[in-house]
Amino acid sequence: MTDIKTRLVALSAYVYERTRARLEGMTDEEYFWQPVGNCWTLRPTTAGALRADFSPRPEVEPFTTIAWRLWHLIGCYGGERNPRWLGVELAAAGFDGADPAPETASEAISALERAHGLWQQAMAALAAERWQEKLGPIAGPFSEEDKAALVLHQIDEQIHHGAELGVLRDLFRARSGSR
Repeated sequence: MTDIKTRLVALSAYVYERTRARLEGMTDEEYFWQPVGNCWTLRPTTAGALRADFSPRPEVEPFTTIAWRLWHLIGCYGGERNPRWLGVELAAAGFDGADPAPETASEAISALERAHGLWQQAMAALAAERWQEKLGPIAGPFSEEDKAALVLHQIDEQIHHGAELGVLRDLFRARSGSR
């Protein structure tokens, strides 16, 4: 019988491959397309690096661009929180909110590939017998949740943000009249 770790690692890999296939051929125009006014997106700072809009956080969050959603997904895969909360040793890779975001669609896809690799490494590094350990104080209000719950949460993030990216690509293609 296959253990839960093997199944969840395989599910995450499957979700990534499905999302990655939906990003094939994405252009920079599409990456930054704002389907409605006042979208959250990636904007240059005074230093010139791109950062994701995030604050002030309104009561109802604005619609977001592909660039914003993809950067968020990159953080879900490659953020330093994952190895820290799982208790595995991996170097930070620059995929957190304060890090510069990718400036082009191609750079974003490359960052997604690297972030996914880190996520797969983090899950692989967590021994099967540790998946039911509590996250502990490092996880703040989620301290009583186990490590498997974090993995499941991240896979849920991967699934729903991957689906959103696919829908936005469909809308972009439909509005431009191409198939």
